[in-house]
Amino acid sequence: MTDGEALRRAVLADPDDDTPRLVYADWLDEHDQPDRAAFIRDQVEAVRADPFGPQARAAADRAARLLDAHRLRWYRPLRGVTRVRFERGFVGHLEVEPDGFVPEAASVFAAEPVQALRLYRSPAGVGPPVDPVFALPELSRVRRLEFAPRTDLNPDECLALSNSPHLAGLRDLSLRGNVVHPGWLADLLGGDRLPELAGLDLADITNLGPGVMRGLERAGHRGVRRLDVSGVVFTSEQLQRVLSAWSLREVEELRLGRTGSGADAGPLFHLDIGWVIPWDRLTVLDLAGQWLGPDGVREIVRKPEAAALRWLGLARNALDAGAARLLADSKHLRLNHLDVGGNKLGPAEVAALRRRFPDAVVVS
Repeated sequence: MTDGEALRRAVLADPDDDTPRLVYADWLDEHDQPDRAAFIRDQVEAVRADPFGPQARAAADRAARLLDAHRLRWYRPLRGVTRVRFERGFVGHLEVEPDGFVPEAASVFAAEPVQALRLYRSPAGVGPPVDPVFALPELSRVRRLEFAPRTDLNPDECLALSNSPHLAGLRDLSLRGNVVHPGWLADLLGGDRLPELAGLDLADITNLGPGVMRGLERAGHRGVRRLDVSGVVFTSEQLQRVLSAWSLREVEELRLGRTGSGADAGPLFHLDIGWVIPWDRLTVLDLAGQWLGPDGVREIVRKPEAAALRWLGLARNALDAGAARLLADSKHLRLNHLDVGGNKLGPAEVAALRRRFPDAVVVS
């Protein structure tokens, strides 16, 4: 075994750790592969840098250019895999269909430090069963599991997912755009399965509001760090109960956007967002389409805890020049991304926001 092979095996043996990746990058530099080494370092830097900030964006852009130039040479086709995504310098995310992937899983995980899977079935909703995937011991390395929209797990598949002995290390689960039984979700969150689960993407499941509320209220033993319920329909009371759930006490990314035109008041409009939002650790907050107006912006800029925010979504919120002034005059906001699209803001207001947040991407 060469030194390079040994170093690559160290990456495979501990895919959570960046150190073996950076040591391998040093070896690549010493063996006339500077672009591959730079790519690894850039992708690691993009993850470690201040979220969404100039350093992270620049590192991600450099990595993307290197990947465009070398993709065919760096990527070795994997049987049973439809698409791949490089993460922290190596193939880390796979899109697969169960029947083609299951026989090849052992060899795929032996070749790449895979930590994320996106499952789909073709045709959508009626393809081959998904539950054989949950029996794979290789899933012990998976940290994020996604289901493509309209995969639509049946009750047996849902139970196989929550009962899988190989998903104890799962941190993020995406069921976006799928049919989800509210009772199963509440039982999953309220039980002791998937003990490391800290991220939930339930976006675009419009009827799941009561299920999300009951599930998070029963999940006090969990620390949910990432929650996306964009497009889920809530009443104001339901959303208030969601946001006051003990399981969200340390939430870092919270997406509450409403889909559609946003031409009417959302449930947050009727709540005091200064009090109901769990601000303490928030770095990402999306309030698109809630129709908050200047009063909602005033509550945000009044919160000293909002200084931790790096990504703020205020698209389609009936913001006017007064709301823009509140943001521009804020003393503690340190944003790297601000979305004010779909509001009543003219070029002068947008320019003022860009002056106030010179390191941010301001979407207008």
